Amino acid sequence: MAPPSFFLRFRNRLLADPKFLAFAQRFPLTRPVARAKSRELFNLLAGFSYSQVLYACVLLRVLEYVGQNGISSEQLGFKIGLTETKTDILVRAAVALDILEWDKKQVILGPHGAALLAQPWIMRFVEHHKYFYRDLEDPVALLKGQSVPNGLRSYWTYEDGESDKQRYSELMAASQEAVSQQILGSYNFKKHKNILDVGGGSGAFLRAVGRENPQLALHLFDLQGVISLAEESSKSPKLFLHAGDFRRDGLPQGMDLISLVRVVHDHDDDLILATLRNIRSVCSTHTTLLIAEPFAGNVANASVTDAYFNLYFTAMGQGRTRTPREIAELAAKAGFGRPKVWTTSLPLITGLMTLHTI
Repeated sequence: MAPPSFFLRFRNRLLADPKFLAFAQRFPLTRPVARAKSRELFNLLAGFSYSQVLYACVLLRVLEYVGQNGISSEQLGFKIGLTETKTDILVRAAVALDILEWDKKQVILGPHGAALLAQPWIMRFVEHHKYFYRDLEDPVALLKGQSVPNGLRSYWTYEDGESDKQRYSELMAASQEAVSQQILGSYNFKKHKNILDVGGGSGAFLRAVGRENPQLALHLFDLQGVISLAEESSKSPKLFLHAGDFRRDGLPQGMDLISLVRVVHDHDDDLILATLRNIRSVCSTHTTLLIAEPFAGNVANASVTDAYFNLYFTAMGQGRTRTPREIAELAAKAGFGRPKVWTTSLPLITGLMTLHTI
């Protein structure tokens, strides 16, 4: 392995020198940078406290009580059942994190709080994070593969019972609107006639696609328990339901578009390769494979894909984020080529790529 470059070695020697740090904090030209870096370093230390402030706001329904019109601190405390002192502590913390703001004597939504209230699916994810937090209490044990009782693995027992399938499907469906908007804003479905969404849960993505593309026949493939849930919630006469295990059971044929929306990153390579080979077996030369999920390899999104999602998948016990190149290499083993990455407006929500048979 090559040693670090001269610049990186020089930089690290300076940052590890207490005398240089003291100088940088005093010198007018370097003081703003030193202060900003100190805040960034402290954010690494305090990040868990920040997430718990958000978690408390979600559990206590603070954003709903504040609403668009605001509320006094006294009224808020009464509604959430906290004393005046504890309400003040929570409000001050939320204000510091831009979840709330003060407007004269009223508590109003901050920019983050307003965005959260407009996207309730994010708050659904925050609610279920209590399981993830249990795994993160001991990150070393997590990385060593030591399962935590009542952690995230106990939440995502997807194949153990109908209630678990329903819980999984409901949480996934809650976020599908945002994901669907990103995909629909980047890819033209008008050229297709039949779409098969593999592992599509309750069908939220297909219904979103179908509303804007009435020419499409919509086909959903997932486990029998999930298909039963989709059947109960579906009102679309053009949504055709197919039950089975997408790793090995026969998929419907005649599709010119097959989608995997947030499926690949949920599983390890061997399972995904089996799934891709199963999909390839029903593809014609005109079939497009569409894969949508957050991609690794983007520096701007690394805190999401590498620091959040990969620890999340570790706690789940399977899966990881991949770069488009890693996905293309895996797909090539199953007989897919000509990868194309499409630009989405919010890649931290989802990236998008297409492949074709070779």
